[in-house]
Amino acid sequence: MWVKPQEVLLANAFWLTEQATVYFVLQRRKGHGKTKGLTSILVGTLDSVFDTKPPPFRILHQTPSSEVYWEVACSLTHEEILLDWEWLHSNLMTTLTSFDTEEEITEFVCCKIQSIIANSIPDSQFADEEDPESFKTVSFKFHQLFNVPKEDKLVNYYSCSYWKSRLPRQGWLYLSVNHMCFYAYILARETKLTVRWTDITELSKTSSLIVPDSIRVVTRDNKEHYFSMFLHKSETYSLMEQLTNIAMKRLIDEKSGFNEDRDLLNKLSKNVPKKPSFLKRDLDARAHSEAYRLQFRLPGTEKLDGSVDATLWTPYNKRYVWGKIYLSQNYLCFESRVRRVVSLVIPLREVTLVEPAENQSSTGADKSILVTTARSSFLFAQIHDRDFVVQKISELLAKSKLNYIVRDNVCSSNSSNSGISNCEEAKPMEHWRPQPPLMILFKTPLTSEAALKQEAKEKQWELHFAEYGRGLTMYRTTETAKLVIQGIPQSLRGEAWLTFSGALNEKAMNPDLYKSLVEQSLGKSCQANEEIERDLHRSLPEHPAFQSDTGINALRRVLSAYAWRNPQIGYCQAMNIVASVLLIYCSEESAFWQLCNVCESLLPDYYDRRVVGALVDQGLLEELAAEHLPTLHAKLQELGLIKVISLSWFLTIFLSVMPTSSAVNIMDCFFYDGAKVIFQIALTVLEWNQDKLLNCRDDGEAMQLLTDYLGGVYNDEGPIFPRPVDSTSPNKSISVQTLIYEAYSRYGSLTIGWIERLRLKHRLRVVQSLEDGIEKNVIRSVIVDKYMTIEELQELLSLVREELMSQRKSEPDRYDPTQPPYEAYKVDFDLFRILFGGLSPWGKCTQAESLSARLFRLMDRNRDGLLNFRELVQAIGMTATADLTQRLKLLYTLHLPPLLTPADFESPTHSGKCSSRYVHEGYVGISEEKDGAEVAAEATDFFDSMEQSVASLEMPISMAEEPTVSTLSRSTSLNSQQGDQSWEIQSMGSLRSMIASKDSPLDLKTVPKMSQGHFIALWKTLYDMFPAQPEEQETYHCIASIGTLLLQLGDVGKKFYVERDESEDSLLLAASAAQQASTSVIERSPDRNGNPSSIASSADPDWSITVEQFLASALTGQAIVDFFSKRANLMESMAALKNRRFNRVHSLSDTPALNG
Repeated sequence: MWVKPQEVLLANAFWLTEQATVYFVLQRRKGHGKTKGLTSILVGTLDSVFDTKPPPFRILHQTPSSEVYWEVACSLTHEEILLDWEWLHSNLMTTLTSFDTEEEITEFVCCKIQSIIANSIPDSQFADEEDPESFKTVSFKFHQLFNVPKEDKLVNYYSCSYWKSRLPRQGWLYLSVNHMCFYAYILARETKLTVRWTDITELSKTSSLIVPDSIRVVTRDNKEHYFSMFLHKSETYSLMEQLTNIAMKRLIDEKSGFNEDRDLLNKLSKNVPKKPSFLKRDLDARAHSEAYRLQFRLPGTEKLDGSVDATLWTPYNKRYVWGKIYLSQNYLCFESRVRRVVSLVIPLREVTLVEPAENQSSTGADKSILVTTARSSFLFAQIHDRDFVVQKISELLAKSKLNYIVRDNVCSSNSSNSGISNCEEAKPMEHWRPQPPLMILFKTPLTSEAALKQEAKEKQWELHFAEYGRGLTMYRTTETAKLVIQGIPQSLRGEAWLTFSGALNEKAMNPDLYKSLVEQSLGKSCQANEEIERDLHRSLPEHPAFQSDTGINALRRVLSAYAWRNPQIGYCQAMNIVASVLLIYCSEESAFWQLCNVCESLLPDYYDRRVVGALVDQGLLEELAAEHLPTLHAKLQELGLIKVISLSWFLTIFLSVMPTSSAVNIMDCFFYDGAKVIFQIALTVLEWNQDKLLNCRDDGEAMQLLTDYLGGVYNDEGPIFPRPVDSTSPNKSISVQTLIYEAYSRYGSLTIGWIERLRLKHRLRVVQSLEDGIEKNVIRSVIVDKYMTIEELQELLSLVREELMSQRKSEPDRYDPTQPPYEAYKVDFDLFRILFGGLSPWGKCTQAESLSARLFRLMDRNRDGLLNFRELVQAIGMTATADLTQRLKLLYTLHLPPLLTPADFESPTHSGKCSSRYVHEGYVGISEEKDGAEVAAEATDFFDSMEQSVASLEMPISMAEEPTVSTLSRSTSLNSQQGDQSWEIQSMGSLRSMIASKDSPLDLKTVPKMSQGHFIALWKTLYDMFPAQPEEQETYHCIASIGTLLLQLGDVGKKFYVERDESEDSLLLAASAAQQASTSVIERSPDRNGNPSSIASSADPDWSITVEQFLASALTGQAIVDFFSKRANLMESMAALKNRRFNRVHSLSDTPALNG
């Protein structure tokens, strides 16, 4: 790479000269490469510790009489610097000899190099804008050191010490999208560490006498890593947290990958510090946007554009409040410096005018902006660089209005074209109309005292709205919070919930979407709708609204529409309880958007199949209890109670454990303050019952105590909901107003930000424990096959998991927990081919490619182009660890049609090249070349007996899953078979059954015979399997002798062909005729290289051997017995594969070679 010429006074300090001419010198940095000596070691150490390591190769320009050198080129690789060196000699050396003075030579060289650089600037301008050149150099070094894929981009790097064997290694910590890596070079000793974010189980800040003020990382293999002596510890830890969180979310939802926000490159910004990399800037922007959305309850797509200090004029007390303005695509928000003094959200869709206001220094309104909406105006002042802020708001306002118009058009077109579905067709649906709040249609009685209190509350709220505003743009202050804590009146509850939770934003931005979703989802036959139907009548059955079709139908529509909108969650029990209460107080469409808000924002990951979010908050509650109630926490741990109460309390927001009239008051606070409220209530309940819980003798007694206490929480100010018929009225324990007030008094210091940080910490543990649980179940379900030990299975699963995470393509589908555990991990042919070549003794021969393709086809029972983990273990085990007979049987099987085709044994190289095609084309492309009629005849015989023998045996589960034909009579005609199932499917089924019957007394006489052409191909493979050994001649002589014997047996078999079997089996007659026809076709048709086929001339069509003859003959050869009896060392092979992955390639699937 050419560089702007710079003077170098000491050319040989820390550098070695490799080549030199009169005008140029090519140098290499000491400490780089294979140089030894104290100087090289010291230079390498200094460069590594201080990160002063320049590119290791450079070219200097010099003139004979000058002591000043000029650096004109540098490079990270020797090949690149040689190209520059050759260019200089080819293009400049002849010209330089024509100059008269050395000054002219130097001036010409410098001008020439500068012109080359100037011509290349336009090509790299955009890249420079994305990442600075210095960061690109570090990024290149990172990928060279750790050999990770280019797609795994470096985010940032930090100087620190890594503690290894109680000694610190000063070096550099590299944080990429998928990995955390460390590198140190101290006194000629390298230290490297590579950890995948998905393998981290714990991340924390620690401090001890041995390792002071450090960051601790614990991985899945229970190894602890400590890093200390950071210059920017907080920044480093925050970035590590963020990258780990992204990795955990990807484990929860495989389809949620990491995509860069390219819009940041074109973003107009001021006073923003330059980040070392574009990715770091992107991740910082993500973190700020997430905090912004959480703070103001905004939609998940909202991205923070920027913020600026300002004051807000608050008309209710006629003051200016200092705080910060936040801007995003669709919102302008304000938050006071002092927490909870005032908060404001202004949707840009409601803004009609933004203008600079006249300066009024006397009133403190200097540098002010006036934002006008249809309802009111908002005055912001003391804004630094006001004109830029006005320009920015106007720009966002214009885009927001345009997007809103486009979205409105799209929604209307979608609603008119509804009904598109990938499920079964819906039943004819009656016309429906959305319902208002069900409390209007089904009134619940109020006591006279409660009615008066409700009326008083309504007046309070109306006065509050008049003073502070109403709807999204209201001023939210401590007065608002006080009113919410006291309880929102029934008539205003739906409006307040929608406003405070932020669900109103989603509803306003997606008009008519609910109607469209209902029309698409209702009546569709799918699992979610079936589960919804089962739970409809269990949702608040005591309430009159859900004893009628009106309420039930509305609930059905809301739940079905949500399941259709978010199939990743679909429907989960407990959603029906929450939705039914929402329908009582909110209109049907509002209840839908409120449910979306609960499931996706307020309680994320709560309602998926693994309830990850609830388990995370369970751990969070344990930590909070240990911090605030340590004595009680120890007792609850002993009783194992927290696991029970957290799920039942949190999933339904206390609705399932508390009277509905009381629980809705908790929901008031929940929608206003977020998830922190459920922790405040839970801790308060535990604290108030602490003494009684400490005296409980078992978990049942403690659970009954809490159940009675929560069941007795009453609300004298709310409606009287009817109780279930079979329940008795509990004793009153505490009023819900007192409970909420005490919760805020005792635990009001909890904040949403703190809750989110704790959630990240516990999400690590929960997700990794779930992953460990899945892996244990996978191993437990596969160990029964006895092909591998537990240690081997664990290592293989670890290798497969690592590869699946390394592959750049996304996984096709999420693992369905209803499937067997071994379905959680699936490998395609590309990965199987690598594993077969690395682990199986059969994978070392030149036929390995073709063998792996045929074995893959044989094991792929559902023909989806993927092997589940059990099929993978069986495939590797049968070639590496199974007993002698089973291995020989498998080898025989792999050389029978339809696995081995005429094209395979006619041209082995062709078979190797086409093996991938056989797998990926669904095994269709070879049907024209099969001599299948012959196999169909024998397969029918074999298949019939297999059905009888396998039924009486205790076969492995996976084999029992193979689709089979009920019964096949020997007199069944060929045509009727093909009408039922193709001969190929029958044959493949029979072959799979044969290799599965390792311990069964199977009648081998019914196994298909092998033709001469297939036998020759088998014997070629057998020759090729044996590695070169000292006794090579003796081994090959043994194989040749047995091969000759089998050829003779095949010839003898022709003479004693049983005519009775031939006449008895009509299939065999048809097969013989078809075989002769196919042979003649093959004779006439050339192969793909244009050469005439020689199968008919070289193979005897009447020649055949049986599997019994093959096994009996093969077992007489000691060399064959020894080879197929030896158990492969899988642990050693897997260690070599892992080493190969980290040392030479990014992923095993990046390596084309199998044997090497």
